[in-house]
Amino acid sequence: MGAFATVIVPHDGSRLADTAQPFAAELARATGSAVVLLRVLEERRPIFNVARRELTWFSRSTTRGELSASEILAGPLAWFKEQGLPAQPVIRFGDPRSEIVAEAAAHPRPVIVIASHGRGGLGRVLLGSVVTRVLQTAACPVFIVRARRPEQQAEAVRFRRIAVALDGSELAEQALPVAIDLARDTGAAVELIRVADTYRDEVPPEPERFLTSPAYEAMLQDFDRREAETRDYLERTTAVLREHGLDVSWHALSGDPARQILGYVEDNPPDVLLLTTHGRGGLARWVYGSVADHLLTSASVPLLLVRSTVQPAPA
Repeated sequence: MGAFATVIVPHDGSRLADTAQPFAAELARATGSAVVLLRVLEERRPIFNVARRELTWFSRSTTRGELSASEILAGPLAWFKEQGLPAQPVIRFGDPRSEIVAEAAAHPRPVIVIASHGRGGLGRVLLGSVVTRVLQTAACPVFIVRARRPEQQAEAVRFRRIAVALDGSELAEQALPVAIDLARDTGAAVELIRVADTYRDEVPPEPERFLTSPAYEAMLQDFDRREAETRDYLERTTAVLREHGLDVSWHALSGDPARQILGYVEDNPPDVLLLTTHGRGGLARWVYGSVADHLLTSASVPLLLVRSTVQPAPA
C-alpha cells in the first residue's frame, strides 16, 4: 500500500497554480494514486469557458458541477493526460477554506497538493486565511509548493531526497510512517533533521569578560548536553528506519529552530521537507507560529505537512 491513494490538486485557473502539477503527477505515479483536479468557485460570478469561448455563469446552490468541470479545468486536464495520468475534474461552490478540505475527505487516503500563490479564490491559499484553515482542519497531509512563473516551473519532478524535521517528540514522529511509505514508493533517500534548541547561534564566539561566569559556563554545558541528546536521538531513529531497508542519514543542528532549519534546507535543498503540524518545543510553533512563518513564507523547497492525530499536552 502506497503513501497515498488520492492526489487532490486545487487549481484556480492561473498559470501560477500550474506549478503544483509536476509534483502531483510524480506523487500519483509513485504511489499509484488517482488524481482529482479541483476548482472552487467562491461566489456566483462569470467564468470564461475556454472550450466554448464564452462567459459561463454558475449557481452557488449547486455543490458540485462535474458536467462543466471538464471544460472549466480543460487546461490542467490536458496536461495530466499528456503525462499518461487520467484526472477526475471536480467543481465545488463555496468557501475554498472548507471546500478543499471537504473534497479531500470524500476520497481514500488523500494528499492535497497546492501551489503557494494563485489568483481568485486560491490566491490566498498559502499566505492568508485559506491555508491556515486548511492546515487546521484537514485530516490529510498537505503538500505545499512555492509557485513559479511559467518559465520557471519544473517540467518534471523526481523525489530523490526526503528530509524529515523532528523534535524528539512522539507527535513529531507521526511524520515518519508517511516518510517511510513515500521513500519506498519513490526510492528516495531519507534525511532526518533535528535542532537542539540551544540558541547557541546567538552566543558570541568570544564573550566579554563579564560573560565568563559560572552561570555562563553552566549555560554552555547545557547546550552541550542538548546537542548530545539530539545526536543520540537521531542515531537511534536512523537505526530504526534502516530496519525498513531505507537509505537513511541524519543531520543535527543547534540554535534557533526557525533560522537553522530554513538555512539548512535552503543551502541543502531536499526534494521535499516533511514535518507534522504539532510537536513540542520548536516544532510546536512550526505551523502555528514563528517557525512556520519562516518556512511557509521563506522556504523555497516543497513542504509536506502531516497532521498529528493527538493534540500536544499542555505545557
